[in-house]
Amino acid sequence: MTEMSPENVSGYVTGEGCFYAESGYDSKYKLKHRIRLAFCIEVRVDDRILLDMVKKQLGCGNVYSLDFGRYKGYEAKNWRPHVKLRISNFEDLFNKVIPFFKQHNLFGVKKQAFDIFYEIAEAIKNKKHLEEKGLEEIKALVKQLHELNKKGL
Repeated sequence: MTEMSPENVSGYVTGEGCFYAESGYDSKYKLKHRIRLAFCIEVRVDDRILLDMVKKQLGCGNVYSLDFGRYKGYEAKNWRPHVKLRISNFEDLFNKVIPFFKQHNLFGVKKQAFDIFYEIAEAIKNKKHLEEKGLEEIKALVKQLHELNKKGL
């Protein structure tokens, strides 16, 4: 199998994907705060082909091996190395990832997370993050997204 249908990508992401936002202090920015969006999927290395298929269907992203020192000793616990697909380029997220999942619907709580992710991306695209009021609204959305993602998404 070298291809994954758009419907299969949507189903796979519903179970394994993560839409998230990083939010925090950064002195380089006018309002001293940075918002950064990303989409990722992390799986065992023996499922790398699935990430390659998702990457091909979305037309963007990087698949890379995770080799963190924190995993030392996990072999004894049957842990296997992992790989990750990550997309953090805003243009790719806004012009490829978001339109893909607007056309090929997600389900359940993952759909809720995606809708908030999309709302944050729209606000950033409209430069609301450059004004105090808009930044506060985005920070509230980021908090909502974090709460959804804490539930194991």
